[in-house]
Amino acid sequence: MNLGKHWWAIFIRGIVAILFGILLLTATGFTMRILIIFLGLYFLIDGILAIIASGVAASKHKSWWLLLLEGLVSLGIGIFVLVLPSLTLLVLLYLIAIWAIITGIFEFVASIVSSWAASGKIFLGIVGVLSVILGLVIILYPTLSLIAITWLVAIYAFVIGLSLIFFSFKLRVQSETELSKEK
Repeated sequence: MNLGKHWWAIFIRGIVAILFGILLLTATGFTMRILIIFLGLYFLIDGILAIIASGVAASKHKSWWLLLLEGLVSLGIGIFVLVLPSLTLLVLLYLIAIWAIITGIFEFVASIVSSWAASGKIFLGIVGVLSVILGLVIILYPTLSLIAITWLVAIYAFVIGLSLIFFSFKLRVQSETELSKEK
């Protein structure tokens, strides 16, 4: 199996990220508790989709485990956030920072070493770098980040969503090219 044949899983991750970003930008009347629940759901869905993508990539690629680890981290943090929604915002802030840094590192490494990312490596690398930068900004400026967390996460989700969508299209084109060569 080729991950390019299942480009839609990465495409859906991108769509979910963009929808989450739009929700954060437009739903200013929601309380922080609702924001925490939505954020937990985003981590959960992102983790599940990354784990699915790793399963698809496992049959053909050596570096599938990077997607699995990314998915497990997202899934674990999503479950944690949903089980304990009344945690302080500062703790949530550091969870977001840790998640962004860890997944960013995995995405960046995957963009360098993974053959399944061949045609769209630049987009996966951008996703990784942006994730690490967001995590570091949150850690270095927690008070400012707490004030701006809704906007930071919304913009991050939108950019990540677009990058994942572009990456999914690259995978789709790569898959179609490989299929046409087989014929």
